[in-house]
Amino acid sequence: MIDPLAHAHMNLVGGVVLLAMCVTFYLLPIFTGKKIYSTRLVDHTFWWVSTGVYSFYVIQMVFGIWEGLLMHSAPEQISAAHRFYGPVMAISGSTMLIGFCTFLANVLLTITASPSSDKNLLNSASV
Repeated sequence: MIDPLAHAHMNLVGGVVLLAMCVTFYLLPIFTGKKIYSTRLVDHTFWWVSTGVYSFYVIQMVFGIWEGLLMHSAPEQISAAHRFYGPVMAISGSTMLIGFCTFLANVLLTITASPSSDKNLLNSASV
C-alpha cells in the first residue's frame, strides 16, 4: 500500500530536512563570518520545500485511501488508478527539488561571497 510512505516522508523530509536547513542557515553565518546571501532565497527554500512535503503527504494519503477502497471493492482497477500516481508525485517531488536547489544555491553563494560584497548584498536583499 502507498499510505506508509506518507508518514515516513512527513517525518524525514518535513521534519528532519527542514530542521537541518534551518540550522544551516543559523550556523553558516557564525562559522563563515558572512551574512546569508539572500533572505528571500531562505523564504523560497522554506515555502517550496514545505509545499512539496505537504503535497506529497496529501497525495500519498489520497492514493492510499483510494487504493484501500479499490482493494475491497474492485481490485482489478488498482493498476488503472496507479497510472496517475507517477505524474502527480513528479510534480510534488519537483516542488521539493526547487526548494532544495534554492537552499543549495543560497549556501554556496553565501560561502563564495567576498567579505567586501556583504554590505551590498544585505542592501539589495532588503529591498
